[in-house]
Amino acid sequence: MKFILIFLFSFLFACNTSSVNSAYKDYYKYQQLYISSILDNNKKQEIKALKNLIECGKYLNFDVKEYENKYKRLYQKPKVIKKSKKEDITPNNRPKKNYIKIISSNPFIITLPANKVKHFILKKYINVFDIPNAVISKPFSKKIKSIKIKTAQFNKITVRVVIYSKKIKYKIENKKLIIYLTDNKKQKMKTLVMPKAFRQKIIVIDPGHGGKDSGGIGIGHRMEKIAVLKIAKYLYNDLKKMGYIVYLTRHGDYFIPLRDRTHFANTHHADLFISIHCNITPDHSLSTKGVTTYFLSPTRDKRSISVAKIENKGVKGLNYLDQNVILGFLNHDRIIASQKFAIDVQAGVLYSLRKKYKDVIDRGVRPAPFWVLVGTQMPAILIETGFLTNPLEAKRLFDPTYEQYLAKGIAMGIYNYFRKNP
Repeated sequence: MKFILIFLFSFLFACNTSSVNSAYKDYYKYQQLYISSILDNNKKQEIKALKNLIECGKYLNFDVKEYENKYKRLYQKPKVIKKSKKEDITPNNRPKKNYIKIISSNPFIITLPANKVKHFILKKYINVFDIPNAVISKPFSKKIKSIKIKTAQFNKITVRVVIYSKKIKYKIENKKLIIYLTDNKKQKMKTLVMPKAFRQKIIVIDPGHGGKDSGGIGIGHRMEKIAVLKIAKYLYNDLKKMGYIVYLTRHGDYFIPLRDRTHFANTHHADLFISIHCNITPDHSLSTKGVTTYFLSPTRDKRSISVAKIENKGVKGLNYLDQNVILGFLNHDRIIASQKFAIDVQAGVLYSLRKKYKDVIDRGVRPAPFWVLVGTQMPAILIETGFLTNPLEAKRLFDPTYEQYLAKGIAMGIYNYFRKNP
C-alpha cells in the first residue's frame, strides 16, 4: 500500500511520458503552473514547474534551453538567501514587535504598545499624537468625513499621527487611542442610485507608481505618482458613497511592486481592477493630449507598445521568456470582459469631463501588454488620464475640480459596466 501511495505521489508531480498526447497535456498544465508561480513570486513552485516543463519538453523535442537556464539560476538561489537574518540588522533601540494597528473608521482607533501618548496642537488646527516605543508597517494617509489623517514613523522609536481638524476629542483605553472626529464640512454629493445587487461588488483601485518610482515627470516637474493618488482617492470616496466595497493598493507616497498590486486584488476577490496613470510623450511633445483606456492583450500597435514600455519599467525578474509565456496564455473571456470594461470607463470619463471641459480629446480604447494587469483574475484596465507633457493637461491633472470630474467619470463607467454585465 505504501509503495502505491509513493508511486501515485510521484506521478502527480512528474511529466506523464506514456504517450505524446499525455506529455503535451502535462506540458500545457505545467506552463500554467509556471505562470501562476511567477505572478505569486513562489520560487519553490516555479522550480517544480520548470523541472517538469523541461522533462515534458525534451520528450516532445521542444527547445527548452531557456527553461533549463532559468531552472539552474533558481535552484542555486535558496542557499544564499538562508544565510542572511534581517533580525540581526535591527538596531537595539528599535522595538521589534511593538507594531501599532490602525482601524480606519469614525472614531479613528489605533492599538498601542502601552497607554502612553503625547498630544499637542500646531497652528490651532493640526492635532499631533506621538506614540512612543512603536513601529508602523507603512505610512497611512486618508480622509474620514473630510478630515485628513496621516501617520508615519517619526523616528526609530516613535510613530506620529497628524489630524487636520480644529475640533477633536480623544481618550486612551485598554491600549487603544480612540479619536472622535468632528466633520467641519457638510458636502452634498450627487450619487448614482444603484440596484442592491451591485452594492457588494468589490473594486480595487491602483494609483500607479509611488515612493521611489515617481512615474512620468512633466511640465513644472509635476510627478505622475502625486496626481494619480489624488484622482484615486476621489474615485475611492465616490465609489464608497455609491455602496461598493473599495480598496486602494496604496494610500500614500510609497512604492509597491507591480506584482503585489495584482496579488492584492486577487486576495481581496475583486470584481474589477483599475490602474490609474498619467501619460507622457517620449519626445516631450507639447501638443499631444487626451484620455486613453487600455486592457491587457497582445498587440502590434506601436503606440500602445511604446506607452506600455514606459509603465512596465517597475517590473523586475520578468524576462522575455516569461512575458511571451504569459501573453500566450491570456484568458480570452477575460480579455473580452476587460475590453467591455475599458469601453464603458472611457465613455464615462469623456461624458463627465466634457460637461465642463469641452476640448478633451478621446484617444480611444486600446490593447496593450501592461504588466500591472498581468495575473488579475477579474476584468482589469489601465487608464491614462492625460499628458503631463501637455501644458494644459499638466495643469488640469493637478486641479482638484478636474480630478473630481475624472473620478466621477470613472465611477459612471463602472456603474454602466455592472448594469450591462450583472
